[in-house]
Amino acid sequence: MKQYFVSVACCFVNIISYCTRLNINIAILEMVRKNDSTFTLAPYNESNFNSITNRHNQIPTYDWDKMTQQTLLGAFYYGYTVMQIPGGILAVKLGGKCIITFVIISMSLISALSPWAASVHVGLLITLRILDGVIKGMVIPAVFTLLSKWANVGERSIMVSIVFAGKAFGGVIASYTSGLICSSYKIGGWPMSFYIYKSPAEQDEYISNTPNQNKSRAIPLYDIFTSKPVWAIAVAKFSTTFAYNFFLIEVPTFFSNMFGVNVNKIGLLTSLPSCIAAVTGLLSAAVADYIIKQKYLSILKTRHLFVVLGVVLSVVGFIPLVVTGYNVLAVEILYIVFFAVHGFNSASVFPNAMDIADEYAGFVAGATHTFASCTGIIIPIVTGLLIKEQNSLERWTVLFSLTGGINLLGMVYFVMFSEAEQQVWSEQKNNEDERIGLINK
Repeated sequence: MKQYFVSVACCFVNIISYCTRLNINIAILEMVRKNDSTFTLAPYNESNFNSITNRHNQIPTYDWDKMTQQTLLGAFYYGYTVMQIPGGILAVKLGGKCIITFVIISMSLISALSPWAASVHVGLLITLRILDGVIKGMVIPAVFTLLSKWANVGERSIMVSIVFAGKAFGGVIASYTSGLICSSYKIGGWPMSFYIYKSPAEQDEYISNTPNQNKSRAIPLYDIFTSKPVWAIAVAKFSTTFAYNFFLIEVPTFFSNMFGVNVNKIGLLTSLPSCIAAVTGLLSAAVADYIIKQKYLSILKTRHLFVVLGVVLSVVGFIPLVVTGYNVLAVEILYIVFFAVHGFNSASVFPNAMDIADEYAGFVAGATHTFASCTGIIIPIVTGLLIKEQNSLERWTVLFSLTGGINLLGMVYFVMFSEAEQQVWSEQKNNEDERIGLINK
């Protein structure tokens, strides 16, 4: 049972990480000064626009154009992307527990400094967001390094799902509480949303007692970066994270700009799907581990089953859009369906790093997550370019279609090239291999 306490402890780390990471996606709707040129599909009414008319004069707002806003939303991912591989190396050499201790202290401090940074200059806030990404870029490698020491073959899916449930719960907390706080001007409005998340006082005892990594082992970089199964994970993570980040980063803006939904309601609309994602993630992982333990399917076929189900079922979410057109209910149904099936990744793509490279799971998870985190940079840029001149339904339709197509291509690539057996380079002991690219102690 101790291994599950490790997963739960890592889950809480993820909750805090995502709360401080995603808060700005809602807060920015109140940080930016509104103007009358905002395009909306919804008619004016007092309920929809109370965030404009009731704005307290003492709460600061800023004249940031759409490109500046998208740059701010994407800034986190610049630091997050570049730190995945170095974070993997640090996780192998230092172990996960040291890194997690540093991360949970630093990320709360950065969140507390954000309102001040915004008041000084948007460039300073962008810099803080990049630094926040650098720090949180070490979380995934550290977590997978810890899990690889505790998870047995028939427990990998459920342990990973428990950890990533923290991502979902963090999304719920950030979306709902940020929406409430940002719209509550009596308690300080959007600046207060950056102060409410605190780091835990100490690490869980099971994280502290995790066995140390064998620091004398070398990291076979050449073998890892030329491995087809590793690239299968990387491509699948890119595609599914592209869709995830699109819904996470841009859909709140879509609700606001196209339907005139106020920030409080946006928090509620975007928090519900995250709850569903956590539940489906845990259930699908439990089913996957049961299938593997009972040997109904091989590990590889089980991973394929859930990745295909996730993409195919997400298509169902587009049916209301096709039948009824774009409205709040149709988009919310798509939002819920996508997040529900996104939970299936806990039974397919996410545990696959431990399937193929148990010894280097932290590094492989970090390296492949590099490509996934690039989506956080790409999406705001693409969105900013498409809606900069014309914030129209047609432009948003292009974005939704692009997201679905990338998700489908990633599924096909994963099914074609993924494996679920320990690779030779993961099992090899220290030897005389001196090829260029190995990182020694």
